[in-house]
Amino acid sequence: MALDLAQIVRVAKRLQQAHGYLELGMTEQALQRLEGLDQLGPLEGEAAWLRAEAFRMQHRYDDAALWFRTAAQKFPPPFDRSAWYALSLCYRQTGDLTRAINTLARARGAGLPRPKRL
Repeated sequence: MALDLAQIVRVAKRLQQAHGYLELGMTEQALQRLEGLDQLGPLEGEAAWLRAEAFRMQHRYDDAALWFRTAAQKFPPPFDRSAWYALSLCYRQTGDLTRAINTLARARGAGLPRPKRL
């Protein structure tokens, strides 16, 4: 189902609010603004990125990794590189150095195949 303009505007406002909360370090409030957003259309990548950032700021690296991976898959190249890089940092924080190195290589454009979806 396609989103109409009013839905896109509502989603964009919630994403903007979540971003503002993250800038203030208010991660719980940011996640609350993102809660319940279903059909995001072209804004799926941005919503995934914001969720990932909130979890990363809470040191919930496994949760952050899930959302950074989603963001990286939603953003087209080369805009996906920052999400792949952030994902590699999450893997490093959780001690998964092999995945961290491979994902970092992908972020740098080393031409590795895309990781399989979970």
